[in-house]
Amino acid sequence: MPNQIQIRRLIKNNIEILILFILSTAFFIFQNNMNLPWDFSAYILNAKYIFYDGIYFEVYRSPLPSLLFGFFLLFKGLANPLYIIFVSCLFLYSNVSLANTAFEKSKIEKRYIQFFFYFFSLSFFALHYSLSAGTELLSLAFFELFLAFLIRGKISGHFLGLAILSRYTFIPYSIFLIFNKNYKKILLNLLTFLAVLFPWFLFNYIKFGNWFASIIDSYAMNIFYRDYLIQQLNPLILIKAIGIFLPFLILGLVVSTISFLKQKKKFSKSNLILLLFALISITIILDFNSIPLKIERYLFNLTLPIAFFSTMGSLFLIRKIKNLKKPLVIIFLIISITSIFILSFESYQKRHWDDSFYSAAEDIKILDLQDCKIISPHWVPIHYLTGNAYPLKEDPYGSIQKNEILLIFKNISSLDHSFTSESLEQFPALHETDKYIFLAKENLTKNNCAKTYVSDQTYTTKHCEILASKFSKFHLEKTALNTCNAINRI
Repeated sequence: MPNQIQIRRLIKNNIEILILFILSTAFFIFQNNMNLPWDFSAYILNAKYIFYDGIYFEVYRSPLPSLLFGFFLLFKGLANPLYIIFVSCLFLYSNVSLANTAFEKSKIEKRYIQFFFYFFSLSFFALHYSLSAGTELLSLAFFELFLAFLIRGKISGHFLGLAILSRYTFIPYSIFLIFNKNYKKILLNLLTFLAVLFPWFLFNYIKFGNWFASIIDSYAMNIFYRDYLIQQLNPLILIKAIGIFLPFLILGLVVSTISFLKQKKKFSKSNLILLLFALISITIILDFNSIPLKIERYLFNLTLPIAFFSTMGSLFLIRKIKNLKKPLVIIFLIISITSIFILSFESYQKRHWDDSFYSAAEDIKILDLQDCKIISPHWVPIHYLTGNAYPLKEDPYGSIQKNEILLIFKNISSLDHSFTSESLEQFPALHETDKYIFLAKENLTKNNCAKTYVSDQTYTTKHCEILASKFSKFHLEKTALNTCNAINRI
């Protein structure tokens, strides 16, 4: 057990990174408290379905956040901050591990390397999106552990499996499992990778009849059925992800390129690391370019290679300019504190954004409609608060004719549904405020309304067809379809 002197020495030697950790974690908790995050709510609802007899489950959600919430919900109101603290601690550990591995040959003191890499990993862009949806930082933490172990030549497949179970966007990196000269380690990586994924696949097969139901549902919802929302890649989004780190990033890329070219004949471990992060960068950008709806948050993984090459740039400056380390640390701390202050102020300004959801939830209780089925384009936050809201899947008129209640928020837009004042006038108003309106059949009451039910259906029923479509450009669609059907008949 470390004594007090050792603990004090440890804190003193890592005070810079500790300050960043405390400030960033505090910000993540504050950000979460300022509004009702849609995705956070959805993962908690999934956790309640799995562990606590909840009645709503979104199949397309990756399972690991909900599994973690299954434990943290034991602490009731502390579930969110405990989850955030856990993820932030895990990311610190993984980030330091990757820094030690990726910059192992650097002659700069480890404490500075660790701090610089952690600082660049917590950019303004990264801080904003790390835990706004609940999964970005968690998945990246596991991916960084995967990379650290992969570079060291250790068994790492389980970490990639955990990254995928946190966020499906890491599936393309499965190819990295074969990046090893030792065939035995490749096999062990594949086995540990599949061992982590298998329980989730088995649950999908038993519950939904398809081993890959959740993953295909996610692809169908975000890409396959979103082709009508195709957007062109705007380079400004990339610039926004980089932010003020652009000079360090450019310098790091130049230094890395020169280093790579100098050692191309040897093809050293350092070159393999440079190549690895270059491949990660290219994969992220190509993947982002391929999705129809280019939401900024989907570029979050790009913060990793940005941090790596920016760290390369800062280490180069330290080697070339004497006595620059400490001033640079102070400047970086000031930048981080300023960024956190600005983001905290922005979050505080938006603290009333979700007031309408709380007000509507309160009205549902006042109107005694807790057992009635409410449909809404904003069903997740309402179901999180009341336990009786569901997605609007069909024509509103048909839903109302089935004695369902339609809840529309007047000043909050929806991606898939839009309503005008004229379109809402055809339905009787059950209750209306300046912010939202409940629409239902005349004379509808808590006794004759459509009732709540367990909602755990898949987003699509054409899992194998959608999966097979990915192979159409190789003229293997029919083969893929037959193979998928055969696997799911086992």
